[in-house]
Formats: sequence, structure tokens, C-alpha cells
Amino acid sequence: MGILILFLIAIILAIGIPFGISYLIYRWIKKKGFDKRLQLLALIPVLTVGYFVYDAICPSVEFYKTDFKEVTKIEFPESGVILYKTASFPDHFGDYTSSFLVEFDLTDLKNLENQLKKSGFEERENKMSSKELDYIEKKIGQKKYYKQYVRQRKNGRHYSVGFLDDNKSVIITRVSW
Repeated sequence: MGILILFLIAIILAIGIPFGISYLIYRWIKKKGFDKRLQLLALIPVLTVGYFVYDAICPSVEFYKTDFKEVTKIEFPESGVILYKTASFPDHFGDYTSSFLVEFDLTDLKNLENQLKKSGFEERENKMSSKELDYIEKKIGQKKYYKQYVRQRKNGRHYSVGFLDDNKSVIITRVSW
């Protein structure tokens, strides 16, 4: 119950402070008699917080490319196209789950598989399940896994890379706890 109260207080402060600052800026501009267009400056704190909330809820493609590099230890190939993506909201420790479906050309697909073998991934079925991975697996249609590579880190991270039978699609999942 105490954590819930602290969470609610944090939410109220995170929303209340920007709105309060915006209101004070608006009142100050109005009181000084500045041009009404300057009153739009009062929206800056609210829009800034709004951007960060949106970015946390709907991460950019760069977010997934960074996760790709963390998981595979290689840069995201130019031939890669992220088709579907999803991630959980980070908890108060910064832990989250992300899963995304990517298509690569055959050369990059082979390079990825070789890199996974060098990086200590084991070829075995991924037993880790998450709602993010389930969402992505619903998007693949009739495609099936033909190979899966899994790596469990001691720092509470689980990585999986699943190659699909169309010879171009890969599902990458990163879980931390």
C-alpha cells in the first residue's frame, strides 16, 4: 500500500510541476502585457514532459537498434527493416522487455548467426515467454522458427534470437529483471 501511495505522489508531481510552471509562466507573460503569441512559451514545460512520456510508451526505432546491438554485439545492418516492435514500460529499476521482428538480406542473416555463435549463444528453444514476444509471434503468420539462439546473462538479462523459415525474418527479444 505504501508503494502505491509513493507511486501516486510521483505521478502527481511529475504532472503537477510542469503544469504549475506553465501556469506561472502564462500568468507572468499576461501580467507583463507581452504579445499573446508569447503565451505559447508557457506550453514548453508541458510539451517537454509529454515528449518524454510518449517516448517511454512508444520507443523509437533507434531504441530497438540499440537493443539489437546489446543482444548481438554488432551494429544494426543497413539491410535490416524492423516490421513489428513492442516493449514494456521500464519498471523503477529500469528493467524492461522488448521484442521485435526484423528482416535482413541473406548475407546479413548469415553474419548474424555467425556472430551469435561467437558471442556464447546456445542453439536451443527459447523457453522464456512474455506478452511482448507473444505479440510479435502473432504477427508472423504462417512462418515458423527453424533455429533459435538463447543467452542467459548473470546480470538478470535474457536474450533470444529466433530465425524464421522464410530465410529473412528474425525475432529478437531482450528481457531484464
